[in-house]
Amino acid sequence: MTKIVLNGVETEVDGSKPLIHACHMAGLDVPMYCYHPGLSPVGSCRICQVEVKQGEAPARVVVACRTPVSEGMVVNSDAPKARETRRECLEFLLKNHPLDCPICDKAGECDLQDYAFAEGQGEGRSNEPRRQLEKRKSLGDTIVLDEERCIQCSRCVRFFEEVTGKAQLCVAQRGSHAVIETFPGRDLVGNYQGNVADLCPVGALTLKPFRFAARVWNLSKVASTCVECSRGCATTVEVLRDDAVKRFRPRYDADVNQWWMCDQGRFAFAGANPSERLQGAIERGSSGWQAVDVDAALVSAREKLQLHTPPAIVLSPFATREEAAAARDLAEACSADLLFVSPPPNGLQDDLLHTGDPCPNRRGLESLGVPGVSPQDLVERLAAAKSALLVGERVAELIGAEVLAALPSSLRAVVFDVRASDAPCVFECIGIANYVEKAGTFENVDGHVRKLLPARTMPKGVSLLTTLLARLTANLRTPAALER
Repeated sequence: MTKIVLNGVETEVDGSKPLIHACHMAGLDVPMYCYHPGLSPVGSCRICQVEVKQGEAPARVVVACRTPVSEGMVVNSDAPKARETRRECLEFLLKNHPLDCPICDKAGECDLQDYAFAEGQGEGRSNEPRRQLEKRKSLGDTIVLDEERCIQCSRCVRFFEEVTGKAQLCVAQRGSHAVIETFPGRDLVGNYQGNVADLCPVGALTLKPFRFAARVWNLSKVASTCVECSRGCATTVEVLRDDAVKRFRPRYDADVNQWWMCDQGRFAFAGANPSERLQGAIERGSSGWQAVDVDAALVSAREKLQLHTPPAIVLSPFATREEAAAARDLAEACSADLLFVSPPPNGLQDDLLHTGDPCPNRRGLESLGVPGVSPQDLVERLAAAKSALLVGERVAELIGAEVLAALPSSLRAVVFDVRASDAPCVFECIGIANYVEKAGTFENVDGHVRKLLPARTMPKGVSLLTTLLARLTANLRTPAALER
């Protein structure tokens, strides 16, 4: 550790990090645009300047992102010269920036907007027109570029060079003609494009799926975990007025994903906002499917487990550790085999984050003693059973329609899922909460335990899976409890 003085207070700081990191760790309000802790510093925006005095040398104003700390350094972020220099740099950045905050997706979380407001820079001093550049420029299937908004921070360029290891953007031209460009004839590709929209401090790079979808101040934001592979990236789930999930964004986690996430998880809206949601319970009757009370469906499920033996319980790999523990209690109560469906890798594995494993809680389930079985092997395992519970989010989808159709008609199956299944062997379906509506824990591929937290209210008629399984277990042990 290195001892320096920050705004009059002697502080021990990490000598391997630049001065701006020490300032932020001490709670000093030093702005930044080009600097990002996950990228190399370049000092291009000049907005992070502070006053530094070393030894007998006179105090000077330096950019904090490119200045290493040294023993005895005296730093003053509030010095008049430092504040005036930052204000001059801000005025320069605003010279060509368009006044389109009312229609910009970044409004409400824009660093440039916030700092301009804090400094009170409401007007410019020059009469020259702003430079006219291309707006709504598509860079591929994910990102839209507004060249007029860009302040040339080069975060996006460095991200592709340093994080993904494949350069896809560059700063073309020079001086006042400089713009961010893809290489000639090439669009952005890969599973990590969305990160540049997070990195962009001014709304020049925006996401096509989120463009004009919501105002950020109308979004409720909850810390949670991505479930699209076994990496378990730390994320923020953003919900519009307790309804649809509009955005997933990465949340810093030093042990798992740092500042990043893949696009497969970022745009996983189909799982978060499922269509044809099963609310309540349905039962197959002589005239087809009909709605029934959840209590009646649980009684029917209990009777199937008791009358049609031996039973089997198949978990979804999306089941939390708490749901798996509840299923294990149920399996013990009815002497059933407990396993989880384990589909093959999906081909998305890379060297950065995505594991290619579609089972987000594989390690958590295996640590509880629940074995994984491929969808093909499930046919043999379930064919030997007389009754079955298919339990958890996407369980029927992961098993597969062909596998379910191949099961014998003598099997009596009950599905606990977010959608109903119409397979011939299924006789009841009960609606459950999905992963943005419940709390629980996953264990990722490296053994790190990560939390799910509810980001919105469950739809009417939908229940927590842990509650349903606990009630069914209690019914098996005291059958009259549910019927009273």
